[in-house]
Amino acid sequence: MKKALIYLTFSVFILGMIISYDIIKYDGQVLVKNLIKPKNEPVLEQAYEYVPVEKNEVTTDGGRDFFGDSELKVMEAEFEDGEDIDDSYDEQVLDDFSEEDSNRGYEYYFDLLNSEEKKIYRAMYEAFSNIESGNAIPTVNEESMNRVAGYIRLDHPEFFYAKDLGYTHYTMGGQVVKTVLAVSYTESKASIKSQMDYIDRMADELIASIPADADDYTKAKTVYEWIILNTDYSSDAPENQAMTSVFLNHRSVCAGYSRAFQYIMNRMGVDTTVIEGNSLISGENHAWNMCKLSDGYYYVDATWGDASYQQNGLSGEKVMGMNYDYLLVTTDEIKRTHKITLEDKLPLCDRTENNYYVREGLFFMDYDHDRLMQIFNDAYLKGESVVAFKCANLEVYDVMRRELISNNGVFDMLGSSAATISYVEDEAQRTLCFWL
Repeated sequence: MKKALIYLTFSVFILGMIISYDIIKYDGQVLVKNLIKPKNEPVLEQAYEYVPVEKNEVTTDGGRDFFGDSELKVMEAEFEDGEDIDDSYDEQVLDDFSEEDSNRGYEYYFDLLNSEEKKIYRAMYEAFSNIESGNAIPTVNEESMNRVAGYIRLDHPEFFYAKDLGYTHYTMGGQVVKTVLAVSYTESKASIKSQMDYIDRMADELIASIPADADDYTKAKTVYEWIILNTDYSSDAPENQAMTSVFLNHRSVCAGYSRAFQYIMNRMGVDTTVIEGNSLISGENHAWNMCKLSDGYYYVDATWGDASYQQNGLSGEKVMGMNYDYLLVTTDEIKRTHKITLEDKLPLCDRTENNYYVREGLFFMDYDHDRLMQIFNDAYLKGESVVAFKCANLEVYDVMRRELISNNGVFDMLGSSAATISYVEDEAQRTLCFWL
């Protein structure tokens, strides 16, 4: 009897090693596991240790990317004695505020600059918009110039074509008498305009598919889903720091995802900016978004919503899905997995009314068996492949996990024929996800 029990236990263990598997998301934040339905034997659960996926190319999402090097190129030229110095620039363009400002879209970082830096920003904007170089600008120190360049890059994803950015100080007798921008562009004006026309047509087609009376939540969810469904995460994607990698190539990294999301949302009038920082999981530079909805600010990370999982097994099969854990979340929630570079300059995101799980009725304040059963039944009726829900806190999450996974309660939701189920448990975001 004892030998038989040992044999049975060993057989179940071997079976579990064969059937159970883990799938690591390319960006590295979650695992997928298989749960095996027990037949009078203890539940077999594999313990998986996360090991970050090695990337062939480390992207520099937090660098100055499409403006070139991390610091602006500074050059100097000497005026000859008697040479005419034209240091004029369009004062109307450099006003701190003008009637045309609204046409420039949402400029969160512009408002963080001082009055002199705002003039530089305006001059840069005019140069980039008109695809020009050599524009005269006010002279400020190098620190201010770098800050302005960094902020306009974050505010305006449409300036992807500005490849290298610097400025030249013209001096006379050792004194700077004139400063001009030095910008090179990736394409000709005609080619850039053609690219922007195509991008705008794509964006407008998506916007036209959204009901005219849709609220901000619906707009954000639609754009989030569109970007994920139309983009593959790839660290070696060309132009992956620009929104063109999403719109034109459909392969990108976080910089491309976040800039494409920003561009479409702002085109719809929903104030959205890019946030930079680091992944607390991989330690790498990362970028995502902050949106201002009708009730307040929220964070969105479409990159981590792209649940393209790569199986660590013999088949190499890809399991496609969409993760809503990072659609309209709070500062507290994003900081569990993200480090925010300019946190002290950003508003607190503490609203939850428009969080995905709250809006979709998938947020649990306590364990509710009947409600869970209804959610699974509704998913089956709609032909959905995944059920996911969020818990209000760790206490609720632990109860959910114990009842559904450790005690196999999830099989009550699936019907008698179900023998295994793949699932994701994400303690950081208090979410559980099951593949039907």
